Amino acid sequence: MADRSIYSKNMERGNMSERRLNNTIFLMYLVTEYYCKAHNLTIGQFLELDKKYLIINYVSECPDIFDSMTEHEMVKEIEDYVSQF
Repeated sequence: MADRSIYSKNMERGNMSERRLNNTIFLMYLVTEYYCKAHNLTIGQFLELDKKYLIINYVSECPDIFDSMTEHEMVKEIEDYVSQF
Protein backbone atom coordinates (compact mmCIF):
# COMPACT_ATOMS: atom_id res chain seq x y z
CA MET A 1 0.00 0.00 0.00
CA ALA A 2 2.21 2.88 1.21
CA ASP A 3 5.75 3.30 -0.02
CA ARG A 4 7.64 3.82 3.21
CA SER A 5 10.62 5.26 1.34
CA ILE A 6 8.60 8.37 0.47
CA TYR A 7 7.92 8.98 4.11
CA SER A 8 11.47 8.12 5.13
CA LYS A 9 12.56 11.09 3.01
CA ASN A 10 10.25 13.32 5.05
CA MET A 11 11.81 11.99 8.23
CA GLU A 12 15.31 12.67 6.92
CA ARG A 13 14.35 16.28 6.33
CA GLY A 14 12.94 16.47 9.85
CA ASN A 15 9.38 16.93 8.63
CA MET A 16 7.87 13.95 10.37
CA SER A 17 8.60 12.10 13.58
CA GLU A 18 8.64 8.32 13.56
CA ARG A 19 5.45 8.26 15.64
CA ARG A 20 3.66 10.60 13.27
CA LEU A 21 4.92 8.57 10.32
CA ASN A 22 3.57 5.36 11.81
CA ASN A 23 0.24 7.03 12.57
CA THR A 24 0.01 8.35 9.00
CA ILE A 25 0.72 4.93 7.52
CA PHE A 26 -1.93 3.42 9.79
CA LEU A 27 -4.46 6.05 8.69
CA MET A 28 -3.69 5.27 5.04
CA TYR A 29 -4.35 1.61 5.80
CA LEU A 30 -7.64 2.41 7.58
CA VAL A 31 -8.88 4.67 4.79
CA THR A 32 -8.07 1.98 2.23
CA GLU A 33 -9.85 -0.75 4.20
CA TYR A 34 -12.90 1.38 5.04
CA TYR A 35 -13.31 2.68 1.51
CA CYS A 36 -13.00 -0.81 0.04
CA LYS A 37 -15.55 -2.13 2.52
CA ALA A 38 -18.01 0.72 1.87
CA HIS A 39 -17.81 0.33 -1.91
CA ASN A 40 -17.26 -3.43 -2.11
CA LEU A 41 -13.88 -3.00 -3.81
CA THR A 42 -10.84 -5.22 -3.86
CA ILE A 43 -7.50 -3.72 -2.87
CA GLY A 44 -6.52 -3.87 -6.55
CA GLN A 45 -9.59 -1.86 -7.55
CA PHE A 46 -8.83 0.68 -4.84
CA LEU A 47 -5.24 0.99 -6.04
CA GLU A 48 -6.53 1.74 -9.56
CA LEU A 49 -8.64 4.56 -8.08
CA ASP A 50 -5.60 5.71 -6.14
CA LYS A 51 -3.58 5.97 -9.34
CA LYS A 52 -6.23 8.26 -10.78
CA TYR A 53 -7.11 10.35 -7.71
CA LEU A 54 -4.02 10.04 -5.45
CA ILE A 55 -6.17 9.14 -2.45
CA ILE A 56 -3.30 7.80 -0.36
CA ASN A 57 -1.28 10.93 -1.08
CA TYR A 58 -4.23 13.05 0.08
CA VAL A 59 -4.33 11.15 3.37
CA SER A 60 -0.56 11.48 3.82
CA GLU A 61 -0.66 15.23 3.22
CA CYS A 62 -3.31 15.88 5.86
CA PRO A 63 -3.31 13.01 8.37
CA ASP A 64 -4.58 15.28 11.15
CA ILE A 65 -7.91 15.56 9.37
CA PHE A 66 -8.37 11.78 9.42
CA ASP A 67 -6.93 11.17 12.87
CA SER A 68 -10.15 11.80 14.79
CA MET A 69 -12.64 10.59 12.18
CA THR A 70 -14.92 7.60 12.43
CA GLU A 71 -15.04 4.97 9.71
CA HIS A 72 -18.07 6.61 8.09
CA GLU A 73 -16.47 10.06 8.22
CA MET A 74 -13.29 8.80 6.57
CA VAL A 75 -15.24 7.23 3.73
CA LYS A 76 -17.31 10.40 3.28
CA GLU A 77 -14.16 12.56 3.23
CA ILE A 78 -12.64 10.41 0.47
CA GLU A 79 -15.91 10.41 -1.48
CA ASP A 80 -16.00 14.21 -1.28
CA TYR A 81 -12.35 14.41 -2.30
CA VAL A 82 -12.80 12.10 -5.30
CA SER A 83 -15.97 13.94 -6.40
CA GLN A 84 -13.88 17.09 -6.97
CA PHE A 85 -12.32 15.53 -10.08
